[in-house]
Amino acid sequence: MDTRRLQEAIAPLQPDMKRQLCYREQIVKWNPYSAKNLALCYEFRTGGERRSLQVIPDACLDFLFRFDSRGLQAPAAVVSGVRTSPISLELEPDTVYFGFKPYSSKGMRNLACRWAELGEQRVALEDLTPCGQVLARLNQAGSFCERVRMVRDFALEYLADENYQPDFVEFSELKLCKFMGNMKIESLADYTGYTGRYCRERFKNDLGISIKRYSNILRVQNAVRMLSREDAPELADMVFENGYFDQSHMNREFRLYIGESPTRYQRNILCPAAAV
Repeated sequence: MDTRRLQEAIAPLQPDMKRQLCYREQIVKWNPYSAKNLALCYEFRTGGERRSLQVIPDACLDFLFRFDSRGLQAPAAVVSGVRTSPISLELEPDTVYFGFKPYSSKGMRNLACRWAELGEQRVALEDLTPCGQVLARLNQAGSFCERVRMVRDFALEYLADENYQPDFVEFSELKLCKFMGNMKIESLADYTGYTGRYCRERFKNDLGISIKRYSNILRVQNAVRMLSREDAPELADMVFENGYFDQSHMNREFRLYIGESPTRYQRNILCPAAAV
C-alpha cells in the first residue's frame, strides 16, 4: 500500500460529528514538504438549539472555523492540540462549522508556539497568526469545495514549512499508522536505527505525545473503525486483531480514550442510522 492510500485508509474518525446536519468531508493533499501530507476537511451545520458534540482523540491537530448563519457573531477559529482524552464540545445554534485537520504537525511551521506544546489546549487561531482575511473569505464562500480550496491555500502559505525535510519521527508515524498502533517500540527502534529511548524522546519532543499514547489512540481509532462497519465483528474477535491482551484490556483503553465501553459507544453513537 502506497503512502497516500495508507493515509486515506486511516483517516481520523469522529463518529458523532458525522451524525450532524449536512455533514461532508474531503481528504486533501496540502503539504508538499512532508511525507504524512494529507488533511481531512469537514463541514456540518447546527439547528436552532444548542447541543454538545462528543470529540474523541484521533492523533491530529484540528483547526475549527465557526460561521454564524444569522450574522450575530463574527467568524472565529480555534486550534486544538493532539488530544489524549475525550471532550464534549458545546456547539452554537444556527452555525456552520468547518474544519481542517492535518494528519501530522511534522512539516508545519511553528507560529506563536510550538505545535507540540498545545497539548489538550484550544487556542484562538488569531493568537497564532493573522487570520482575519481568510475568516472573512471562508465565511462568504458559497460551497464546501470552495472552503476546502481556500483553507488549503491558507495552510500552504502560512503553515507549510518549506525548509522541512521528512525525518525518522515522521516515518515512525507512518509506520505506526500502517500497523494501526500495534507495533512494539523495539520494532520501531530497529526500523529507525535509533535506540528505543532516543525514539521515545524525539517523538515526544516533536509531537507532544508519547509513542505509547499515540499508538493507543491509533489502536482505539481502528477499533472504532471496525465497530462502525455494517459487518462489525464480535468484540472478542477485535481483541486479537488490535493487539489487546484480552477484552478487559480493550474495554479499559476504550473507556480511557472514548469515554465509555465499546458496547455503549456502538449503541449510542455508531448504530443510530439517522443524523441528528
